[in-house]
Amino acid sequence: MAAPLEAFDYHGALVVIESDAGEIVFIHPAGGTNAAPVSLPSNPCASGESPVAGAVRMAREMTGLDVAIVREFTTFIQQGTPTGTMCAHGYLARVTGGSLRDPGPEGPVRAYPVDSLPTIIPIRVANQRVLEAYLEQRGQS
Repeated sequence: MAAPLEAFDYHGALVVIESDAGEIVFIHPAGGTNAAPVSLPSNPCASGESPVAGAVRMAREMTGLDVAIVREFTTFIQQGTPTGTMCAHGYLARVTGGSLRDPGPEGPVRAYPVDSLPTIIPIRVANQRVLEAYLEQRGQS
């Protein structure tokens, strides 16, 4: 049985989108640097929105891609976010349609091979944790 989660202020969805070519889709939001330019599609869920629905919506809005959620592969409490304490839900998603937006509302959108992923912006700690969990489960951490 999983340990109970601590109290939190909101749910957030973080999405690892795998393309048909086996690449991972990232956004390049403002605040990135040349050394750490990217983020996963992620945000707080809207009030009353399920994390799964939020993940699908965020993927579409931020990347232009339609996705199907394959599974939730990590859940954790992330304290110290700009909007409070988040119950973070990390999802694996596969592309079902759409096309990469460039730029998207958060900046450029790019897909990268798993063996040469860029570094996530340091302040985006939950993104780092989700990507680490994803790579660990793939046996590539």
